[in-house]
This record gives sequence, structure tokens and C-alpha cells, in this order.
Amino acid sequence: MTCEGKKSKLHQCCISVMVDVLCNAPLFELIQAFNEGTALKSWTAGEIAAELGYLYVLQHAPHVRFGGRTSEDVYPRAKAMDFAAKGGHVVVVDWMNSNPRYRSECTTHAIDWASSAGHLDIVQWLDANRSEGCTSAALHGAAVSGHVNVVSWLLDHRSDDVEFSMGTFYDAAEHGQLRVVQWFVSHGYYQRPDGLNAEYPLDGAAKNNHMATVEWLHAQGDDASRGAMDLAAENGHLAMVQWLHAHRREGCSIDAMNWAANCGHLDVIQWLHTHRTEGCTTNAVDFAAENGFLTTVQWLLHHRTEGCTTQAMDLAAKNNHMDVVQWLHHHGPVGCTTAAMDGAAKGGHVGMLQWLHTHRHEGCSTNAMDFAAKKGHLDVLEWLHAHVPAVGCTTDAMDFAAQYNRLEALQWLHQHRQEGCTADAMTFAAEYGHLRIVQWLHDHRPEGCTVDAMDWSAKNGHLDVVEWLHLNRTEGCSPDVVDTVLRAGQLPVLQWWYAHRPERSTSNAMAIAAENGHLDMVQWLHNVGETCTTKAMDLAAENGHLDVIEWLHVHRDEGCSREAMDLAAENGHVHVLQWLQDHRTEGCTREALELAIAEGQVKAARWLVTHQPSKASVAKCMAFAKMYGFEDLRDWCVKVKGQRKPLNSR
Repeated sequence: MTCEGKKSKLHQCCISVMVDVLCNAPLFELIQAFNEGTALKSWTAGEIAAELGYLYVLQHAPHVRFGGRTSEDVYPRAKAMDFAAKGGHVVVVDWMNSNPRYRSECTTHAIDWASSAGHLDIVQWLDANRSEGCTSAALHGAAVSGHVNVVSWLLDHRSDDVEFSMGTFYDAAEHGQLRVVQWFVSHGYYQRPDGLNAEYPLDGAAKNNHMATVEWLHAQGDDASRGAMDLAAENGHLAMVQWLHAHRREGCSIDAMNWAANCGHLDVIQWLHTHRTEGCTTNAVDFAAENGFLTTVQWLLHHRTEGCTTQAMDLAAKNNHMDVVQWLHHHGPVGCTTAAMDGAAKGGHVGMLQWLHTHRHEGCSTNAMDFAAKKGHLDVLEWLHAHVPAVGCTTDAMDFAAQYNRLEALQWLHQHRQEGCTADAMTFAAEYGHLRIVQWLHDHRPEGCTVDAMDWSAKNGHLDVVEWLHLNRTEGCSPDVVDTVLRAGQLPVLQWWYAHRPERSTSNAMAIAAENGHLDMVQWLHNVGETCTTKAMDLAAENGHLDVIEWLHVHRDEGCSREAMDLAAENGHVHVLQWLQDHRTEGCTREALELAIAEGQVKAARWLVTHQPSKASVAKCMAFAKMYGFEDLRDWCVKVKGQRKPLNSR
């Protein structure tokens, strides 16, 4: 057989094997198990798929969902489209915007995050196709990340949303973004700081060793403070310290040497000792000892006269720096306190406890065993009980062990000590969802718990604990516990409550859920027949929950009051104002404008003047802007007033 014939036969054989594998579901799943990643049918995290640009997953994964860990815990109120924008995936953003299921999955985070990442194309697309706008975080993020093009575009096109601040300029300098710093200066945004508590950009640049930025600001005649050299010393930037010493006159403070010692920068300490006169305090040795810098401790005590305090050995023992503790014991000017053994016990350092017990006389306090129980250091508890039994502990020991889920420590204290615990033990264990601790305390201790146990476990969504307390304890709960559950958004707990407990909301359940933006709760309460008032939409408007407002508008008849627009204005939710204007007829009151301006909601004030002129006149806006000190808003009013000429003057 020729080589070509052999290749053809091998190719046919491979195809046959591949078909067999693909048609054999168990074998195919076994092969998949060795691959990294998540199978399409198992993918649930919608925000992660959006951020990674996995359009196919969003389109075809059968169980993809939103509102999981990423959006609720790390970035409260963030939506899936926000994450797609953050990742720079314009195709995903466009697709989500055109899909009714995902159209509401967007907030101001979208432009903010895209700006920080330098995705100008995403920023421009969102500006053209969405109405959420952005916040000053967009400008700040773009500035500190060095995206000059985004900075320029935002200030040209989103000036109503973003506001330049000296904090943004300082942070850009601190991050060494010289091109951004130069752009702000050349376009007239930067005004040199003054006053006692002023933050100087040169200080921030020196802190992070951005020499080019420091030199440029210096050449511009920019001011600085002693913090420049202090911060450079703390971070070990000796060349920066030397440059500041040679070219600037602010000098430094005692913090320079203290902070350099804290971080173990002995070369900086030695240079400051030789070339500067500010010196240090006892903090220098104390800090160095705390962080285990023995060479620094030795040098300071040999070459400086400030000495140290008992904190040096106390903190070194706490952090288990045995070499520092032993050296201070033999050569240091002072000893330690009971905090040394207490800290060692908290850290679980049995060897340090043994050494201090043998070579020192200060002993420990009840904090030692209390802290050890809190951290679950069973070996420390046993050692303390064996060698210093008279010191003992307090009821905090068992209470801490219960709160932090240290069952072995809890059991040991129960068996070997007599101090006991309080009702806080079971209450705190319930709050943090430690069911096995709750059960053990119920079986072995008489203290019980308080109504806070069920209240707090319900608030935190620990349904297994709630169910167990309901069946096995008699303390019950507070009358307003359902309100707490509603505010926390714990829908499974709420559903269980309606099925098993008599307590209900003390006010209006749907209004509380709407106020806190829990649409799933609002929908469930609607389905079980709960009543509603205009408060629901009003409070949702107050907090900017447009998805809740839209749902209530479609599925409920109560509507809202004029307070909805007033509250939205007061809190700066312009997207809510626009929606209410387009879909509702209530309007606002004459108080809306002042409420907005008093809270600094300039964009909302401008919107009211533009869209509700009968309630928010230009004249009133000018008066309130002057009253509350918003000169930019007052200038805007003057400009608008000039554009609105009476008809008979045209």
C-alpha cells in the first residue's frame, strides 16, 4: 500500500473513532471531565459570560441567570451589560441591547467601567444607544488608567455626568499618568491646591516613585508638602528621597524614618540619619519589631537615642518574630506586658507562649484564652489551661468560639472550663449560619438564645437555621422580622415565612421590597395577593430602581404620586425622571427643584428646568443655585435664560 493509501485509511479510521465518541454520551462526558471550563448546559453565571464576551453562552446556555455573586456582592446593583462593557465586548453589548430579555441589564457602571478600561468605542456606543449615562467614576477611572482619549471625550460629551475634581488629578499623578496630568493642566482644569489640609499631586507621585511626573510638576512650580519625602521613605524609594532633598525645600517629618522602619527600609533610615535632622520617635523601633525587621531594630537602638516601648516586644511576640523577641529580651531597654502572651495566643503561636512563660514574668490575661477560642487554636487552649490555669478566660471565649464556628474549641471549653457562655453564643452562631453550633449549644448548654437568633439568621438568608429554630426553640422572633427579610432581599426565607410563620410586614411588604430594588420579591408578593399603594413606585423611584418601576407600571394599577419624581430628583436619578416623564402623568411638585439642588443633584436640576418648566423655572433654579453655592448651575441658568427669548421680542 502506498503512503497516500495508508494516510487515507488512517484518516477514515480517525473519523470513525470520532463519530463513535461523539455518539457515545457517557464516553464523551468522561473526556469532557478532563477539560478545563464549564459545559454549556451547566453554565449559570450570566455576568461572567458577559464580561468574558461569551456571546454564544448568553444565546444558548439553557440555565444562564443574572444577579449572582459577581453583581450583588462585589458590585452592588451592577447588571450583565455593565460587565460586557467592562470587558470591551461591543458585539455582546449590542446584542444584549437588542434582546428584550437583557435590555434592562445596564446601569451607569457600563460607561464608568468601559472608561476605566479605555474602551472608547464602547463608551461612545453606550452614549449613542443608552440613557443611563455615567458618573464621575468614569472620568476618574480613565484618568488613573492613563486613557487621555477617554478623558477628553468624557469632558467634551458627558459634562453633565462627570465632574473634574482635584482628587482625580491627584490620583492621576499618584499613578504616574503624566500624559493625563499634562492634559488637565494644558486644558485649564488644574488649580494648585492651598490650605492646611490640601493634597498635593507631587506628594502622590513621589509616594509611588514616579520620577518623571515629580520632575514635570516641579518644573511647573507646583507645591508639595513634607508628605512627599515621608511617603517616598515609607515605600523605600531612596533615589526619590535624595532627589527631593536636593531639589525641594519642604523636607520631611519624623514620619519619614518611623514609616521607613515600619517597612524595613534600612538604607533609607541610614540616609535620613546622616543627611536629615528630623529624626524619629520610639515608634520606629516598635514598628520594626512588630514586622520582624531585626537588623533595623538593632541599628536603630545602636545609632539612635529614642529607644522603644513595651510595644516592641508585645507586637513582635504577637506576630511570632522569635529572633526579635529574644534579642529585645537580652538587649532591649524595656520588657513587655501581658499583651505579648495574649497576642501570641491569638496568633496560635504555642512556641512563643512557651518561651515567654519560661523567660519572662509578665504572664497573660484572660484575653489569651478568649482570643485563642475565637481563632479556634485548640492547642493554645490546652497549653494555657495546663500552664496558667488560674488566669482562665471569660464567657467571651465560648461566645467567640460559637460566633466563629469553632466547634472543637467550644466543646473543649465546655468540658474543661467553668466560665460558660451567654445567650450571645447561640444568637451569634445563628446570625452567621452555623447550624451545627446552634444544635450543639441547644443539646449541651442551658443559656439558649434571644429573638435576635431567628431575626439575624433570616436577614442573612440562613434558611436551615431559621427552620431549625422554628421547630426546636421557643424564643421566636421580633414582630418586624418580615420587614427585615424584605429589606435584605431574602426571597426563599420570605416564601418559607408565609408558609410556616404568622408574622407579616408591619407596613406594606410590596413597598419595602420595591424600595430596596428586589423585583423578584415584588413579583412574588403580587402573585400571592399582597396589596400595594403608590408608595411602592414612589420608593422605587427614590432609589433608582427603574426595573421595579417598569414592572409595577405594567402589572399594578396603583401607580405613583408626584413624590416619585420629587424623590428621583432629590437623589439624582435622571433616567427615572425621564421614564416617569415619558410613561406617567403625575409630574412633580414645586419642591422638586430645591430638593435636587440642596442635595447637589445638578444634572437632575437641569433636567427639571428643561422638562418641567412650569414647576422648575429658570429663575427659581438661579435663586436656589446661588443659595446653595452651585456657581456652574447658576451660569448654566444664565445661558438658558438668554436662549429663551420672549416671542414678542423675536
